Amino acid sequence: MKILSVCFAYLLLTGCASHSVHFVHVDGFEDAADIDLSEAIYIESRSEQQVVLGLVFDTTYVDQAYQNLLNQCDGEIHAVSSQYSTTHGILQWTNKILMKGVCLES
Repeated sequence: MKILSVCFAYLLLTGCASHSVHFVHVDGFEDAADIDLSEAIYIESRSEQQVVLGLVFDTTYVDQAYQNLLNQCDGEIHAVSSQYSTTHGILQWTNKILMKGVCLES
C-alpha cells in the first residue's frame, strides 16, 4: 500500500503529460510557385497559455504569436501555417500556438 501511495504522490507532483494537436491551418500557398526561395526568410512564432483547474488568465496568447510573426517581416508573409495544440497534465494544461511563414521583404 505504501508503494502505491508513493507512486500516486509522484504522479501528482510530476504530472502525467500527454500532447494533442487539435488543428493545423494553412493559407497563402496559391502563389508559392512564384516565390524565389533565395530571397525568402523562414519565420516562426510560438506562444502559450496556462490553464489551472479550468481558470484562464492570459487570453491574448494567439494575438501575441500573430504580432510576433508580423514583427519579424518587413514585407509580405506567404505560406502561413498555424498549429493549435494542448499539453495535458493533472488538473492543468497548456494551450500552445505555433505560427510559421515565409517572409518576402520588400
